[in-house]
Amino acid sequence: MSVFETPDQLYGCVGGLLNKMGADPIALAELQSLKLKVKFIFHEPESSIFLTMEDGTHSIYYGETCQKPDIELAMSGDVAHYFWMGEVNVMQAITKQQIVASGPLGKIMKLVPLIKAAIKLYPQHYEQCIS
Repeated sequence: MSVFETPDQLYGCVGGLLNKMGADPIALAELQSLKLKVKFIFHEPESSIFLTMEDGTHSIYYGETCQKPDIELAMSGDVAHYFWMGEVNVMQAITKQQIVASGPLGKIMKLVPLIKAAIKLYPQHYEQCIS
């Protein structure tokens, strides 16, 4: 059984995490320092989240959008869950193509501090999602 059975469940947990980051001082500082457009593409369930970060603000869009991303990260909903839990070895997942990253490596690397901040928030956030 998958962690997320529907796109709405994934949007609530993963998208909710991205929203919640705006209320966390450490994550907010990372968000405000970036100027990137990131598209997360998920399968099982089929869904996508588009995150824009520029001019000190961030916006989140669910589903398809006509905006062009700087970076695309594609993975299953389960890999996304375990990724945000901090349980995925990212290099190994990329090597096994469990995560497919597209875009300039320099821009992808700019996400690392933001990802580290999000990983600290997700376990508690996920518990709230499922309760």
